[in-house]
Amino acid sequence: MDQHRPFPHAVEAAAGVRLRLAQDDDAETIAGWTQAPEVHRRWGGRAIDVDEVRASYTGRRSPQVVAYVVCDRGGPVGYAQAWQRSDRCGIDMFIAAHAQGRGVGSAAGRALAEELTAAGWVPLTVDPALDNTRAIDAWRAAGFVETGDPAYDGGELVQLMTFVP
Repeated sequence: MDQHRPFPHAVEAAAGVRLRLAQDDDAETIAGWTQAPEVHRRWGGRAIDVDEVRASYTGRRSPQVVAYVVCDRGGPVGYAQAWQRSDRCGIDMFIAAHAQGRGVGSAAGRALAEELTAAGWVPLTVDPALDNTRAIDAWRAAGFVETGDPAYDGGELVQLMTFVP
């Protein structure tokens, strides 16, 4: 598989949701979102400080990892990253605690998956924790399907899912 396929710089989704590339100016906002237990318990298990966000979540790992800020009509509400490896590509995402439960994640996930797939990012996967039924349901709504039995990723039981356009 050819690595470093092109990636979209901005993605428009349904219901006023869009994604744009993350920048250093977003670091404090992203770090702030990870302070909420609803976010960090599913995103590394701890809050992330601003320096770490700048180093890893604002574009410095591109083109292997592309960092996005998820926005809705009210402004930034989440973070997504798309990554490429030799065997597959994937998306990781969290929505800020105050914006969860509104369908923003599903809308952003589907739009980003469609753009990445069109750019050749295949197979495109996600791997939510098996006990995170809310995330599994959101990824299903975004067009991802389970690919079989759960697996372990970093010691955590996850459900591997693949995008089906």
